[in-house]
Amino acid sequence: MEDKFLKVAKQAAVEAGKVIMSFYGQDHKLMIKTDHTDFATQADLAAEKTIVGIITKNFPSHNIIAEEKVRINNRSTFTWAIDPVDGTISFASKMPFFAVSIGLLENNQPVLGVIYHVTQNDLYWAEIGKGAYLNGRKIAVSKTNKLKNSVIGLGIGGMSRRKDKLKNYFYPLLEKVRYIYMLGGGAVSLAFVARGFLDALPNTAWIWDQAAGGIIITEAGGKVSDRSGNPVDWSADKAECIASNGLVHNEVLEALKK
Repeated sequence: MEDKFLKVAKQAAVEAGKVIMSFYGQDHKLMIKTDHTDFATQADLAAEKTIVGIITKNFPSHNIIAEEKVRINNRSTFTWAIDPVDGTISFASKMPFFAVSIGLLENNQPVLGVIYHVTQNDLYWAEIGKGAYLNGRKIAVSKTNKLKNSVIGLGIGGMSRRKDKLKNYFYPLLEKVRYIYMLGGGAVSLAFVARGFLDALPNTAWIWDQAAGGIIITEAGGKVSDRSGNPVDWSADKAECIASNGLVHNEVLEALKK
């Protein structure tokens, strides 16, 4: 029987997906945060409210950190990291590369993750030690074992981070891999690593972008680390997370050193 943590996380993701789809395809009023590349829509706020409402009803003593507005610190050992619409630019542009991302950390370590690729009705989830799943079917990372044969993902991020992303990730890997995709959605890209579509995804992003994807990838047989090969610092607001199928991980790290 599925435990309550997972049941609630999946319920929250699916309910948020319904809210998001009620706005999808419309023209949106953009609520600018820092610049023209960093904004929220009404769907982000409504989806976050839905998720937070479901989680606080079931786990009122837990901490919550969500992208848009909600910060709840109850000094719990459990923290929910929530991105209600990961890939807001994709969503606002009517492209299908956005997802709900819900991760649960215990003592700053991911123990559960749910990613809902809304337009595809694809629900990914993982619990620590229990494997990774897509719509109830167990999934695994790819078997690509050479970087030169790899297809990887890359998120270019907002304006303030783009030059750093290109310098730190794009150019070091550009001539060493088969292809680089920029899908516009970090959670979707992480899910694609877990199911074997992408072989790696190097990134630095907020914890709510990556906590769910990180555990889904590791439970699918992959690996996550920082660029030095050390464990990801999930206690930081932003963390470097080099994700891969594990087989090309060392080659990715070596390329990023140069």
